[in-house]
Amino acid sequence: MNSISERTRRFHRDHPIADLLALNLSHPRFTIADIDLGQRDESSCRGDFPKFRDWGLKVAMCKGGAAVPEMNFAPKWLEDPTFRPGRPDSEPMYLSLAINSPTLLCLAVLDRFLCNVEENPDKVILVRTAADLDRALSDPERIAVLMGANRSDWFGDSPGALRQFARLGLRMVTIGQATRELGWDVSGELRSGGRMTALGVRMIEEMNRRGILIDLAHTNDPCALDAIEVSERPVIDTHSGPRALEEDPSPRSTSDEVMKALAEKGGLLGIMPPIARPHGDAPYESIDDGEMEETLKQIRYAVDLMGAAHVGIGTHFNSAVLPWITEALLEDGFSEEDTAKIMGGNYLRVLRQVLPA
Repeated sequence: MNSISERTRRFHRDHPIADLLALNLSHPRFTIADIDLGQRDESSCRGDFPKFRDWGLKVAMCKGGAAVPEMNFAPKWLEDPTFRPGRPDSEPMYLSLAINSPTLLCLAVLDRFLCNVEENPDKVILVRTAADLDRALSDPERIAVLMGANRSDWFGDSPGALRQFARLGLRMVTIGQATRELGWDVSGELRSGGRMTALGVRMIEEMNRRGILIDLAHTNDPCALDAIEVSERPVIDTHSGPRALEEDPSPRSTSDEVMKALAEKGGLLGIMPPIARPHGDAPYESIDDGEMEETLKQIRYAVDLMGAAHVGIGTHFNSAVLPWITEALLEDGFSEEDTAKIMGGNYLRVLRQVLPA
């Protein structure tokens, strides 16, 4: 696929486009280099506020977490082919190596994002409420950005810590990530076979009360099904793909059982496009036809199993591919109505059901 048609450009102007996972706030480009999101970087396919608007993106989830302050890694980042220099006068995120609290680490990562938001009131609106979302959607100059976080070690067993982050504007938590946690097991933990703990149930209830979207992307099947059942609000899987399509099925992907349960409770599966970034994060000039066909295959399967009202796109920090996906959906015969749902409408519905008024 080598170009984007005027039909797709018009579609992105006429319909709100959403990425369930647009920015990785824990990436070294933020934690070490402190990239200025208000400045357009033409040399990279990575997103920033001006390029989000160029791509037609109207709603972007930006997610960070407890990034480890490992100073030995900083020189390696300078040698990475995806390196981009950040602000020359930026202070270090951590002033020593003494920090070992995941709560403080998470705060530091999200602070940098909020500083970018505060510096760019003409470009973005931070969405804390459904009213904020509607205000952003009606503003032709600004896009809606939401703030999310990985895993649960940073709030541990404290509802108060979770509430404090909600007050700051946190609106999504990806429960679990890499290892077993207090409330739930992650996708790689298969031996336990158990559902959520009582603490996990309590924290799901707190997230419901505080308008925090629950993301099951890294959760194993028993815990995912339990969370879907326990939650009073729709839950989502922000970035995954149908396990049934894999030759060597991975527990990290989403089973038919979980996909059906998500749909039955009004939730959403975000398809993570298997589209590689160009070397060095260079801008896209084309998309590999095989990678796009695999993306369409996953979307078709999810739509057939769940219905078009329960499928979205979570690019896993690769929003540059969104116009190409819209182009492919329309060329593949998806109706404009269903394409609009998949590319943003379904996510807006879920957000309005979860966010505080």
